[in-house]
Amino acid sequence: MRRIAELIENSGVHTYRTDELCDIGEELSECGNLTELSELMWQAASATGFQNFAIFVIQQGSSGAFRSRICTSFKDSWVARYQEKSYQFIDPVIARSASEDGWFLFSELHSNAPMIESFWEDAENFGVGRNGLCFSISRKDGARIGVSFSTANTKEKVDALVRLNGYDLQFIAHLAVDSFCYTSRGPSLPDDTLSMKELRFLYTLASSPDPTEALEISAGYGSNKALQSSIRRKLNVDTVFQALTIVAAKGWFNQLPFDQTEVSKPFPALAGLGANEPFPIELDECPDPAIPQLSSDQDA
Repeated sequence: MRRIAELIENSGVHTYRTDELCDIGEELSECGNLTELSELMWQAASATGFQNFAIFVIQQGSSGAFRSRICTSFKDSWVARYQEKSYQFIDPVIARSASEDGWFLFSELHSNAPMIESFWEDAENFGVGRNGLCFSISRKDGARIGVSFSTANTKEKVDALVRLNGYDLQFIAHLAVDSFCYTSRGPSLPDDTLSMKELRFLYTLASSPDPTEALEISAGYGSNKALQSSIRRKLNVDTVFQALTIVAAKGWFNQLPFDQTEVSKPFPALAGLGANEPFPIELDECPDPAIPQLSSDQDA
């Protein structure tokens, strides 16, 4: 009745079905780290009859990269299997979440493709149910994030859970996305996100006629692999070429100081001269008779 009254009055305060969910919602609003977020979401899943939850980044936004791409209660063995088999390209929950905002039941994902059926069977072998509920939420900066609650229970049981808790879980999902963006968002990529050495490496890669060969260059950069790993980690990308695209688009190459190889020297003969070095004159050269000469006893 309170929720019906809330809808009629169009008030902005959500009234949860239970005090436990109310407490979880309030704590999610004040969540300060991913560990706390994970614990609260597991509590929310358990309190509403589900076994697992997952918060996953579908699309990065313009405000910056996420340090973590997923926050979940799934066992490490299933997460490792998921990565090993590249299931993100097969998972129908991911595909549906990427296509539209809103919520949907896993049971609505009708597909008879053998590859998808194999995915679900593999998930069940790891104790991951094929039934559940997912919310796909877009942010103002263009980021899209999914929040799913899954269970090994039957479709009928999930339908009952959603009728009972769906209204609360919708608010929980939005609060979870807000907290995830706050706790997992990387820096807004200020100028000092990448070191000068890392920026210089990417610039060399961008200006090289053979980028593949440039990737093998290590002289002057220390460990090339270490640089690449650091760049990918800081910008949360899979390849240095993706990092290069981000850096070029944001104009970070403009902050690089001039490199010696980038300074044009129109007079090669002067290249080796220091600022205070006199111009060399061959003493045995014949003087030009048209130019007055100083005598040895005259001051210069």
